[in-house]
Amino acid sequence: MPAGRINIAIHLARCLQRRPVCILFKVDFKMLYVHKPLLSGLITFAWVSLCVISPANAHSVAGDRVFPATLGIDDPGVADELALPTFTYIPLNGDLCHETDISFNYAKRITENLALSIGDGYQQLHPGSSGWQNLSTALKYRFLTDGAHELMASVGLQASWEKTGSRNVADPFTTFTPNLYIGKGFGDLPKSLDWLRPFAITGQVGIDLPNQRRTGDDPNPNILNWGFTLQYSLPYLNANVQAIEGPEFLRHLVPIVEFAFQRPVSNAAPGTTITTGTVQPGLIYVGKSYQVAVEALVPINAASGHRVGIKGELHFFLDDIFPNSLGKPIFK
Repeated sequence: MPAGRINIAIHLARCLQRRPVCILFKVDFKMLYVHKPLLSGLITFAWVSLCVISPANAHSVAGDRVFPATLGIDDPGVADELALPTFTYIPLNGDLCHETDISFNYAKRITENLALSIGDGYQQLHPGSSGWQNLSTALKYRFLTDGAHELMASVGLQASWEKTGSRNVADPFTTFTPNLYIGKGFGDLPKSLDWLRPFAITGQVGIDLPNQRRTGDDPNPNILNWGFTLQYSLPYLNANVQAIEGPEFLRHLVPIVEFAFQRPVSNAAPGTTITTGTVQPGLIYVGKSYQVAVEALVPINAASGHRVGIKGELHFFLDDIFPNSLGKPIFK
């Protein structure tokens, strides 16, 4: 395979109505570190997605509130879903490299409130190395859904497994990350504050715990990860507050700002306990069985990056696409 080219093939096959149904996705592109072709491709990809799939609702529901899948942190819901692909481009990261990532994540419900997910990603640095990240798995349990107060909460355990990625890119150790996820809609505010009711917040906090304290002479720190989102749901406004006049497109938009941060908290080398992160303003288009999200990546300091990047994702809700087969829990 020539340098700079990536071929990703993910093949999902399920039996539906006694016939095999196959979904095949393939990406073949060159020179990922070039900014303009990637940005143009991402915009084109999102636009085509909007044109070919009919709109409606999404999956993570508490009362009248739908919490969309988010890019900087995870939403509090549990669902059968597929994020494919997720693109990230950073023109100049904290190490003064052009960084491009393409990844996927697949989640499957074991029960109504318990899901198992698997994900991986390919990273290209210029100058620098390219290769696959370690394979990541996660178990997530939703322990609270309060529809009257539009409240949802989950706990999870994520693992990034050593020796499953490229040596020149992936960490040479396994990392376990316990997480707490929470989401709250403002729909229970009084009618006098109708304009605030479409607002919602979500949050996530977790800590990376490597299974080795050191790699050679370098310590492997425990890293605190935390973040939150502020979102304003136009679908909620249209359905529960007042009808939105104008194009149908507007009734499916969720303007959002995400804040995602990391900081080493123990076993860190001297001078490395710096908080890094991004502020991510963007838009989410929510459809019946999918959503398209695009966000800017604004670094909070030089250690986080030197230029604004971009992140985009096409996300499929399999519980809406295949409600009687691939999209239902294994155990009722």
